[in-house]
Amino acid sequence: MTFRNNLCVYNVLLFLCLVLVTLYVNQQRNMILIRLDAYETKQGILNKVTRTVEDLGSGPLMSLREKGIVDSLVGLDLDSLSNETLLITLHSNLDNLNSLCRRKLRLGDVSDGGWEICDDADVRPREPCIIYSFGINYDFSFDEAAAALYGCHVFSFDPSMNLVKDHFDRSPKVHFSSLGLSGQSFINKDNWTMLTLKEIRRRLGHKSSSIDVIKMDVEGSEWQALPEMIQSGELPGNVKQVLLEYHLGSTLKSVRLAELKVVKNLERIGFKKFYVHKNPFCRTKDTEMPSPLTNCYEVSYLRR
Repeated sequence: MTFRNNLCVYNVLLFLCLVLVTLYVNQQRNMILIRLDAYETKQGILNKVTRTVEDLGSGPLMSLREKGIVDSLVGLDLDSLSNETLLITLHSNLDNLNSLCRRKLRLGDVSDGGWEICDDADVRPREPCIIYSFGINYDFSFDEAAAALYGCHVFSFDPSMNLVKDHFDRSPKVHFSSLGLSGQSFINKDNWTMLTLKEIRRRLGHKSSSIDVIKMDVEGSEWQALPEMIQSGELPGNVKQVLLEYHLGSTLKSVRLAELKVVKNLERIGFKKFYVHKNPFCRTKDTEMPSPLTNCYEVSYLRR
């Protein structure tokens, strides 16, 4: 009887061992399959990226890498460039610096609303000084900081804010006007008064005054305003720094060409980039580029 009992116990233990071994083997098999699936997925992604890079490798991006970043647009025949080369050249140029500022200061909010200014001695605003700030959107943090730090009179402009008064002094040195900046003077469909820089200076009595810094965040109107500012001679005057946000996005060759010519003409009259920030809120993807882009570049220029 004892022998039979022991045999039964032995059989039960053997059965349990077989079950445990089977479970262990199946678990290991599943782990191997999971790892293989993960490996195949990873390889698929890598192969896709490799194919993308290889596809781009024979195009204008490879040509740009081989020749190096276009440090200067002056002398470059933009009209001869293809649409995809215009795109790559525009983004590559805006994303790279060509001047050194040894002392940058962030004036205004750390997030949206603040701007980088160069505080090097040769381009630093000094009293009596004037700063124009176009595009406020209810945020005067840059304007107030610039007035406090440098003692400049800061003239703030924004036609979109729907304030009770069209003109008022926010402080003894920060002055607001409900005016917009454009390439011509007119009343737009929103009933906003849009003026050229030349006309704004005339209205404020600044025709013979130097403007030390111009800040512009005008939601696309920079492409109309800047050519007029350059052609009229208002910008080539005594302006030492231009802080602006470029708004891109068009896929049309004619638009990209016009935008790149504006950037080129700023460079032609002596402005160089000392700070660039890619605004993540304007993230986009283009088939000509291997990684996401931004359609909004905050660029700080100086002229020595």
